[in-house]
Amino acid sequence: MLFQPPVFETIFRIPVEHRLVIRGSRSRGAPLDGVRWYHDEFDAAGILVARYETYDETDEAGQGRCGWRRYDAAGRLVARHEVAMRWSALVALKQSRRGAEMALQRVAASTPPSRRSSAGSWRPAIVPAA
Repeated sequence: MLFQPPVFETIFRIPVEHRLVIRGSRSRGAPLDGVRWYHDEFDAAGILVARYETYDETDEAGQGRCGWRRYDAAGRLVARHEVAMRWSALVALKQSRRGAEMALQRVAASTPPSRRSSAGSWRPAIVPAA
């Protein structure tokens, strides 16, 4: 089966008048395999309103997870959500990609983590737009 990434506009609930532009992606191999995508959201006037980091990976403990983080234009974490399984497992559980996307729409109410990365982390710093 060919891997089909989520429709990011659905997960992030991007308004139709906004644009979601991919900034890039990054993948890594086993045993800590995964992929991350980086997106910018622009309003109808072309102003940056948010940045997103989405991931599908196996963590240091060997557990699968997928989720996302939303940062405001200044680079502050404002929302996030994570599911304790890989994207393909979530699609299988929900029996459709659309069902999995809906499961990823939920926002976790929690305090933002520190900006400091743990050793071995490959998460880049989010740099505010100029």
